[in-house]
Amino acid sequence: MERRIADRITPILFLFAVFGIAWIDLFLPQAPIALFSPLWFAISTAKSLLRIGFIAFVMKQWLGIKAYDLGLSSRVPRAKDFANGTMIAAAAALLALGMAALGYIAGASNPLLYPLAGGRLSIQAILVMAASSLGIGYSEELFFRFFAVTTLEKAEFSSAVAIFLSAVLFSASHGSQGVFGIIGTGLLAILFSFFRARGKGLHALALGHALYDFVVLLAVV
Repeated sequence: MERRIADRITPILFLFAVFGIAWIDLFLPQAPIALFSPLWFAISTAKSLLRIGFIAFVMKQWLGIKAYDLGLSSRVPRAKDFANGTMIAAAAALLALGMAALGYIAGASNPLLYPLAGGRLSIQAILVMAASSLGIGYSEELFFRFFAVTTLEKAEFSSAVAIFLSAVLFSASHGSQGVFGIIGTGLLAILFSFFRARGKGLHALALGHALYDFVVLLAVV
């Protein structure tokens, strides 16, 4: 009995440990850098690359990369991945528009985006914004849609419960976006998990996530 409890608890503790290390900056004082400035995007890209490397290392050492069923037919995205990513981004945008409409009716707003108003961006700013979106897309999809779900399944949760719990963790990590933003990111997490369950691999999910983030940023920064 004690062994069974340990087998369930250990993967959960391991999940939170990996999350805490990968996203330790969420729990530390933030550097005085203007939000969504070119420097902010450059630092975000660097952090995402470190997260991807760390998470991939943990996955390889713990269960082996194949155990996470990343759905990769090649190391680099192919045309099909870009097409599926575009479809995923469009679905995410529709969901976000619905949430925005509800937020407008309810008088709620995203505290991260509300102070911003679209302005002119330099080519350099757009490039670092795209790089940041891509890094976030890959790091968050790798962790929340693949590592987290598989780890929770190792803790003997059903696939549906594992997806739900990973969505809760995903939304909690976006707590700075306020209550309405937390709900929205949770729904987006479930949407991305739906596409994973439909056979979409890491490249498609990460590209869709990145494209969605990039379009949102273009609209508000």
